[in-house]
Amino acid sequence: MYVLRVRWALAALAVLLGGAFFGGWAAGVLWPQAVPVSLDLPVSRGLDMPVFYVRTDEPLVALTFDISWGRQTAGPVLDILKEKGVRATFFLTGFWAKKQRDIAQRIVADGHEIASHGDDHVNLSRYSGDAIADNILTAHRDLLEATGQEARFFRPPNGDYDDLVVATARQLGYETIIWSLDTLDWKNPGADYMVRRVLDNVHPGDIILMHASDSSKQIHLALPRIIDGLLAQGYRLVTLGELMRAGTPARDDPRGRPRR
Repeated sequence: MYVLRVRWALAALAVLLGGAFFGGWAAGVLWPQAVPVSLDLPVSRGLDMPVFYVRTDEPLVALTFDISWGRQTAGPVLDILKEKGVRATFFLTGFWAKKQRDIAQRIVADGHEIASHGDDHVNLSRYSGDAIADNILTAHRDLLEATGQEARFFRPPNGDYDDLVVATARQLGYETIIWSLDTLDWKNPGADYMVRRVLDNVHPGDIILMHASDSSKQIHLALPRIIDGLLAQGYRLVTLGELMRAGTPARDDPRGRPRR
């Protein structure tokens, strides 16, 4: 009986260590279905990286806006972009585009680029490959139906990703995009702070994160000054697709480290 108990204890320990090594403690223990069934993709080991910025010598940056809820902020943002003659990239959640179809269609009509922000706004690194794929595919169908546009870029909700998220998106035809410069508009830190944060830290090829959800209550105050300041520094503001064609997608995360 003692030997049997020892064998059971060793077997349990092996399961725990195996889960911690191959999928991380969370993936191996809390989420035992982290390895997809229908998609033959690896468990996260830090091998696949998204795009953070674009390596280019041209003075180009892309303004990107995430939208997952509300309809009060999007209108003023679109008005400002139209007034300034700037085209941007909008990462929309599928359920938002279905619910706010008129705004989604205005984004297209105004000449902006449509990209995917997934369906449910959840941290996808906590989910199985099948659940990640379902999130992305549901949003793909909803965005196509609401806007008539097929998105090519995917930004996971909250910027949360692991190898499985990136690999699943790639399998489904999407390039995963994060950002290199965050306005922190979702914290509503004041227009002056957001303007200085962008203009003091911008580099060629930056992918700049902003939001047009109703949680971003001050972006309409900062956006005109951000645009004018970038133009005064000699930058051209382009869509993400245009930026990607102008250089090489960079997968090293520049956030929090000095840049030349």
